[in-house]
Amino acid sequence: MKSPRWRFARLAVLTGLAVGMAVPASRLTGQEDRALSLMREASARYRQVDAFCARFEQELVVPLLRDTTHSSGSLCQARPNLFAMRFSDPAGDAVVADGDSFWVYYPSSDPRQVLQFAMEVRPGGLDFHREFLEAPEEKYTLAYGGEDTVQGRRAHVIHADPLGDPGFRGARIWLDSERVLILKARIEMENGSVRTVTLSDIRLNPPPDPDRFRFVPPAGAQVIRRH
Repeated sequence: MKSPRWRFARLAVLTGLAVGMAVPASRLTGQEDRALSLMREASARYRQVDAFCARFEQELVVPLLRDTTHSSGSLCQARPNLFAMRFSDPAGDAVVADGDSFWVYYPSSDPRQVLQFAMEVRPGGLDFHREFLEAPEEKYTLAYGGEDTVQGRRAHVIHADPLGDPGFRGARIWLDSERVLILKARIEMENGSVRTVTLSDIRLNPPPDPDRFRFVPPAGAQVIRRH
């Protein structure tokens, strides 16, 4: 039986990009205006970064199963479409977009199975930088939620409610007050599951590594291709 995290991740992989209508500036409230300004600043900052890597800690709460799981590892992203989420706990789990295919391998659930998707199937909620910082005003109704602290750093809290149907109900984003980078993201899925990812040791434009976004299916594993 697959673990709850496997089912969640698989759902997130199949999540598409929904594009809604932008909210006219004249109709924005004060909270919406401040949230939009901060997200636009973060979006501009994101466009200036060719690549980044960070450590992540993830919590997945599945109320239907009364289950909570924790995981951690490293996360990297590079333009235009490279993405890697490699787990140290549980060790060996990986989600990788190598530019040609999108790979999902969870040996903690099934060491004999690898899922391979076409690149046009985006990782959705897994790649939350791309999801929330590419034209945020076109996809979300934004509201400012005040200030908070994430791992000792001051952060602005932004509430994001989808205008379309991206596969989740809503999200909360914590933006570093100084660097305008995402420190934390909390995403509530349509089935009630909630995934929270917290980043640390964020490195912008790290030295290139040819293996960073490379995935080779383990010997003996069955590759299941999905399109």
